[in-house]
Amino acid sequence: MPRTVTLRPARALAIAASGALAVATLASCAGDSDDDATASPTTGPATATATAAAEPATVTWDHPSVEGYVLSEEPPTETVVQLENTDLACIYQLTHEVIPDAGIDDSTYTDTAIDNATSALGEVTETEREDSAIPSDAGALAAREVTLSARSGSQELDVKMLLRASSADQVLVGIVHICPTGTLDEAGWDAFVAGTTLHGTTATTF
Repeated sequence: MPRTVTLRPARALAIAASGALAVATLASCAGDSDDDATASPTTGPATATATAAAEPATVTWDHPSVEGYVLSEEPPTETVVQLENTDLACIYQLTHEVIPDAGIDDSTYTDTAIDNATSALGEVTETEREDSAIPSDAGALAAREVTLSARSGSQELDVKMLLRASSADQVLVGIVHICPTGTLDEAGWDAFVAGTTLHGTTATTF
């Protein structure tokens, strides 16, 4: 029983993170659509790329097995693959959300989605944001990696998020890692990301 209780804050934040990413996709488009509608007539190639996908990409993930982690039978949503470690009270998530084919610059869209998701999570402080990549069958998918400190109830948590919005594929994809503060293994995170493969997207660079 105590192990289940210790994992609860990470699960609560994982549910919140999934909801925040879903909200972020809509907020990103709503916040930038007017500007992009004005700019699109002068940006032919970008518009062509954004409208290339007739419908959202069908996204799947391959992920490595991680010692101590098991596949969750009750992920927050059907678009989330969640791995849990009850001993460490840590969670990995592989997630995707559909976004409108709005022709928004992917780099801007990704940063805006991060900002909106972070705001929606509540007591969260961003400590680092840097360029990174998600391995995909189309090649290294340029992405943004964010490090956060968060609070769920009385427990403080460390969060890593690796996100990319692809307007051509009409999806926001991401990898999320949540652990109690001070216990998140950076090397383990790097190995997990390197061992994943995203299937179904076509984008690579921003």
